[in-house]
Amino acid sequence: MSKRAQKYSAYTDTWQTLMDVIIRSASLDKNRKLPLVLTSLAELPEDNSDGPAISFIHGPPGRNIALAIGLRAALPDTPMLLIMNADAVTLGMNHLIHAARRNMGMTLLILRSEVTDAVTASPVQRTNWHSFGIQDCIEKRATPLELATSLEAASVSRGSIDNVDQLSQLVNDAMNTPGFSMIGVTSDKGLPLGVLSRTNLPEYFDSYNEWAEALRVSIAEKAAEAIEVVTEEEPAKSSRNIPRHEVRIAGIGGQGVKLAGSVLNIAAGTHEGLWTTQRGEYGSATRGGPSLVEVVAGSKRISYPRTDTPDVLVLLNQNAANQFADSVKPSGQTIVDADHVKKVPQGAIAVPIVRISVENTGKPIASGVVSLGCIAAVSDVVSLESLKKSVAQKLPAKLVVKNIAALVAGYEATCKVLKGEYNG
Repeated sequence: MSKRAQKYSAYTDTWQTLMDVIIRSASLDKNRKLPLVLTSLAELPEDNSDGPAISFIHGPPGRNIALAIGLRAALPDTPMLLIMNADAVTLGMNHLIHAARRNMGMTLLILRSEVTDAVTASPVQRTNWHSFGIQDCIEKRATPLELATSLEAASVSRGSIDNVDQLSQLVNDAMNTPGFSMIGVTSDKGLPLGVLSRTNLPEYFDSYNEWAEALRVSIAEKAAEAIEVVTEEEPAKSSRNIPRHEVRIAGIGGQGVKLAGSVLNIAAGTHEGLWTTQRGEYGSATRGGPSLVEVVAGSKRISYPRTDTPDVLVLLNQNAANQFADSVKPSGQTIVDADHVKKVPQGAIAVPIVRISVENTGKPIASGVVSLGCIAAVSDVVSLESLKKSVAQKLPAKLVVKNIAALVAGYEATCKVLKGEYNG
């Protein structure tokens, strides 16, 4: 057999084994939903099994934990199973710490190098797990499983793809455990030490998981309390039938663009009872760099959070207009700042948004809030009253009065522009 054929055979066999583990673990609890599997490995497996249809998401290296955190919010009852290699602890270290120390509900299978090499047809060079120079004499770098225990993850264990029954049981137990679980996966039943852990099984991890029992009970109780609070406080969904509605606000850092997205998101979701998503982009500069926020709202769940063709587009400077003016829907509305956008796109209306912000608050940072007033004037998806409530919730008390005044001023100015009555 050629080396290429041997490599492909190992790849196929390893993926098939992992698929068998996933399917077996899913079948051990018939009352649990099927897991959603996220992987950052180079190839996705072929579906050669006779088991249930498992959904896979192929994400960028190091970012699947962040993706799982978002999916956890959208799908609170769906088990999240992540299959990753060293990128979970190199590229994705901040996301790993965030998820583990807050015990977010997901199970991470972190594959040792020999497993990854067999799975990946084109293996990449990985970061070595050793320290250099004097640091190595002073301290040892924490390995992934030891890191998980130091962060007080709900469950930590190791298993081997050579012992499918044991690994399937570990995955099943982890998916039934409230909170964050990590399983180190090797290809040797002897569970060799090294990059995953320097601690022998079973004593250490058995002791840790026994200690973590009280932690898991606490996590479950807090989750139940959170569900009760959400159930009690969640407003009734809107009786209006609102089609998907996209809003984009683009300007520069220091104009409150990101804040505007949060306020609009709360207004649409909490006070209008719609499904909403929010995403943003901004440059490295705190002030003066490009900044935009996108909010999607509607009566149905939002499956795609980007605003490729916004229904309402607010442009606060010329650079934003140059980049996004052509993106608005044919039936949409573009609003530009009258002082900072000199080349007004065809069909757009011009409102002195930044000037209104300075007049009412003394600073341009309320321009985003003024923009929301403009949006309320051209769209009936979010009312001015809902935006006022959202401003009061989101901003410090000492800033609420002036920002609501700026919001109302933006609304009134836009209404006058639409009627041809504005002389500002």
